[in-house]
Amino acid sequence: MALLAASGCTPDRPKLPLPTGHYEGTLTYQGTEARVALDMREPTPDHLQADFRFLEMGLSFPAQNLRFNAPLLHFEQRPGQKQGNMVVEAVQEGDFWRGNFKIDTLKADLLLVRRGKADPRPYREQPVRFRSGNLTLRGTLLLPNDTSFQHAAVVLLHGSSTPHQRDLYSYADLLARRGFAALVYDRRDADLPAGRLPEYSQEDLATDALAAVQALKKQPDIDSTHVGLWGISQGAHVAAIAASRPGRPVAFVVALSGPGVPYADVERFQNASRLREHDVSAKDMKQAAKAFDQLVGFVHGGGESDTTQLHETLTEAWQQPWAQYTTLPRRVPTPAEIKTQLRWRQLDLDPRAAWQQVKVPALLVYGSADERFDASESARRLRNVVGYKRGSTVKVYSGANHELMLPGGLTKEDKWEWPRPAPGFVDDMLGWMRARTAQ
Repeated sequence: MALLAASGCTPDRPKLPLPTGHYEGTLTYQGTEARVALDMREPTPDHLQADFRFLEMGLSFPAQNLRFNAPLLHFEQRPGQKQGNMVVEAVQEGDFWRGNFKIDTLKADLLLVRRGKADPRPYREQPVRFRSGNLTLRGTLLLPNDTSFQHAAVVLLHGSSTPHQRDLYSYADLLARRGFAALVYDRRDADLPAGRLPEYSQEDLATDALAAVQALKKQPDIDSTHVGLWGISQGAHVAAIAASRPGRPVAFVVALSGPGVPYADVERFQNASRLREHDVSAKDMKQAAKAFDQLVGFVHGGGESDTTQLHETLTEAWQQPWAQYTTLPRRVPTPAEIKTQLRWRQLDLDPRAAWQQVKVPALLVYGSADERFDASESARRLRNVVGYKRGSTVKVYSGANHELMLPGGLTKEDKWEWPRPAPGFVDDMLGWMRARTAQ
């Protein structure tokens, strides 16, 4: 929800009505259209609320950073995100909106026409505060507006680079529209200055997640026997750690694109991907991989071996232009740094250890074209420890990326295709969740 700018509102001119209503139309890019809808409401005086929906994909997002300065409209999906943030900018022309839709380098034409009153939002929002140790964390609970007396619920857990509740709001919106209460909250590092490294571990985040679960179970509208964890990327690993704690603290786990290989392998994969993106030669990529392997071996040994060889390797690497695209340090870490700094401690992490201790049903889903780690190998390793447990499933969706989307692009016939969820993914996930919460 956003406070309106004082457009059309001067001492000499009456206030203009807000552009509320249900609008439908199209996004057009390279000759291909996608049907979309925009619902704009005035839930309280002088405040505007909006939801943007992709009608054929079954996806939507609540507008954030919403500004209306007649006739100009602006809103976003994930403000502050460098990649993947959807931005709408449009001009009101009577019952029409004309403008553009942007995500990363894509810029599409937008045309919407008013079709009547806005559809009501199918859930209500409730602020939530809870304690985790000496921290107070703040979040928002999305509660479906249906006839259920109590709702099954999930706590949503962040990826490593998305610490704000707004980063997960689209997922919470999806779940709440399908009948699940969803709690999103600002992670403990959400207010850290840009560039400052966090000083917490996945264990700390798991403790926060379980504090959120306990807060959720105390809500009168929540079925405390059916509260689960939903995590993406690093959040999936955090969910496994939390669910592995004694006493079965949650009823189920949904894990999207959670690494199933050691973190050293994740970093190795990402280094190689960045080098390929910058057209680094095969010879230089081999040198970079050798340097990283040497670093990992040194860290795994606690920094107790001779530093001379690794120092020479890192010095030689940083004389090359490709080093800037890797995570190679400029100097050899000390034994004290290896013991205390999270970066080095994480190189030893293997998520499989946490998943082996999870006793509740778990759904693990991956995209075969995940750009951040080897998803097929992750699925294989975790299927061996999770997939045989009753009610648990591990599934890979062909061609999908880290967010389980099929990327847009030109087909062999030179026709543009819009990005879209992996076929079956959303229905599979919701069906699995309903089956777990119906028991």
